[in-house]
Amino acid sequence: MLTENLQIYKDTKELAKQLLIYQPNVPRIARYGEYGKAVSLVCEAMDMIYVANSSVVERLQSLTRYLQMIGGVRSRVSLLTETKALSPRQGTTLMLMIDKVSKQAMGWRNASQRQSRETAMVTRESIPV
Repeated sequence: MLTENLQIYKDTKELAKQLLIYQPNVPRIARYGEYGKAVSLVCEAMDMIYVANSSVVERLQSLTRYLQMIGGVRSRVSLLTETKALSPRQGTTLMLMIDKVSKQAMGWRNASQRQSRETAMVTRESIPV
């Protein structure tokens, strides 16, 4: 399946778009600092989805890295909301989007972990002693 067709990719892209929509309203000092870092992290997270979708070997590592990046975005959005660089409504909207993609990534990672364990068990059972 093409990465662009994955729901997690579409939702992560929507998160990036929403961050870019809010960017002009963020005070300059935050816009080019932590807010800019949040935008960069979401873009890097989109790259991790490509890696996870294209390489079974790197999938778990890529999804773990994706979750770390999204966690960094969550921290920054929380900080920016608390310091009023983002309005409460903007912060809430972004947090809901972050929660959505985090749950999707956790589900994908957990399914991949189960599949890896099952494959390892089958491989061990098929090796003659």
